[in-house]
Amino acid sequence: MESFSFRAPTRVVFGTDCLSQLGEEIATYPRKCLIVAGRRAARLHGWLTRLVEQLQAARVEHAIFDAVEPNPSPQTVMDGAAVARREKARWILAVGGGSAIDAGKAIALCAVNQGAVLDYARGMKPERPALPLVAVPTTAGTGSEVTPYAILSDVSSCDKVGISLPDLFPRAAFLDPGLLLASPDGLTVDTGLDALCHALEAYLSRQRSTFTDGLAERAALAIVRHLPRAHEKPQDPEARAELLLASCGAGMAIANTATLLPHALGYPITVRYDVPHGRATAILLPAFLERLSAHEPERVRTIGRWLGNEADAPAALRAWMESLGVAPRLSPYGVQDKEIGAFSRKAMGKRHVKLSPGTWDEGALEDLYRRSL
Repeated sequence: MESFSFRAPTRVVFGTDCLSQLGEEIATYPRKCLIVAGRRAARLHGWLTRLVEQLQAARVEHAIFDAVEPNPSPQTVMDGAAVARREKARWILAVGGGSAIDAGKAIALCAVNQGAVLDYARGMKPERPALPLVAVPTTAGTGSEVTPYAILSDVSSCDKVGISLPDLFPRAAFLDPGLLLASPDGLTVDTGLDALCHALEAYLSRQRSTFTDGLAERAALAIVRHLPRAHEKPQDPEARAELLLASCGAGMAIANTATLLPHALGYPITVRYDVPHGRATAILLPAFLERLSAHEPERVRTIGRWLGNEADAPAALRAWMESLGVAPRLSPYGVQDKEIGAFSRKAMGKRHVKLSPGTWDEGALEDLYRRSL
């Protein structure tokens, strides 16, 4: 029997209208919080109003920072941390997709520490633990509501940077499938692709375990089945619920396995070419599976079976993406061969290399990019 460690400290509350239970969760929380949200959707769809009503009923004062952009920048985090300090917020309530929740985590850290957020992304240890955070995801993709990661976009380096700390695990997560019904189709597909990448990378990770395998398989099968349904019928409540659970389960998996090379290679594609993160990562995944066929043949065949073609998982994945209206190659998005070398050198310095099965060098990463063009 294998030995392993598994961590999942976040309390997860799932169900339609589960936000009505927020007051019970925060009954013992400090009496002042900062709501962190994106620039538009939280107000447009009434999510902020619902949260404010819950806070008022629980007699919790609040301030609002709703300036988070897709792929949040370090400056946005520092601005939010300044608001948290000015308002004397004692905990964070993050509502939105992965960008809002990741920004909320980083704000929770920087609000009580003096360093710049990029310092912590580069490995500096904070003096104080981050403020507690409650997450309310409105997309099914990142699983950030159950991970210890905060991912930011650093335009200056044309890359994404991450902070990983145990106290960045949200204290609680409220998963209401009804909140996903407002998601436009493109966002639904791109976030669903991200969740699938999480599941498949967790299943292939060197740090996988029996627990993460179970989460990864359940998530992958649900996404393969229900993302096409949500794509065709956006108001299908069952499909939305299944995708939200799958995203959360895949998030729990990568909270313990981390992500692999497709993520590292996809980061500069998102920052440089503005390709949505889930899409960029998924486009790189088939070439990754091709190479891993020599190192993890059974697992790659299993992934192929999940996708409907045990003999050729990469082809099955590309065909499935095309059925969702996604071009499964990088070249249609403007990615050029001349930048592959720089992107590969950048990726070689990331932990994703060591966690990915097989042997990798700069040339192998360049080959993976070129196979994805």
